[in-house]
Amino acid sequence: MQCPECQFENREGVKFCEECGAKFELKCPACKTKIPIGRKFCGECGFDLSESTEAASLRKSEDETQIPEQPPEETIPAEIAAEGERKHVTVLFSDLTGYTAMSEKLDPEEVKEITSRIFSDISKIIGKYDGFIEKYAGDAVMAIFGVPKAHEDDPIRAIKA
Repeated sequence: MQCPECQFENREGVKFCEECGAKFELKCPACKTKIPIGRKFCGECGFDLSESTEAASLRKSEDETQIPEQPPEETIPAEIAAEGERKHVTVLFSDLTGYTAMSEKLDPEEVKEITSRIFSDISKIIGKYDGFIEKYAGDAVMAIFGVPKAHEDDPIRAIKA
């Protein structure tokens, strides 16, 4: 299990990072309450965490190659536009070339390690250009530029990213 703070690869089942001591917790996608790893439902709002691939990826699952749908916390904007507000945004969608062939040839743990490193780098690059990652879906990432803060050059920022 990779530490979200220092990126250290820890043994499965630990509750704290063996390198930096950070506590491994989930945040409920619905209400943002901190939840211990391994829970099936949020104790605050009742959200079904088994539907969240972040929760599923932190628990042992049959398909080790799943990428979390919930973006890393550092790429989530603090304030998202009020519901119902219209904004011009730029959406960047990207997927990995050769992912299917790679996943057929390599061990699932190797595929997960490779894709985790790639998505970690992608999240840093997207953040550098003031975009944020809306979701991961398999071997793809969807990033949005222009929320919560719009820039005149959001399309250019997306292209540079």
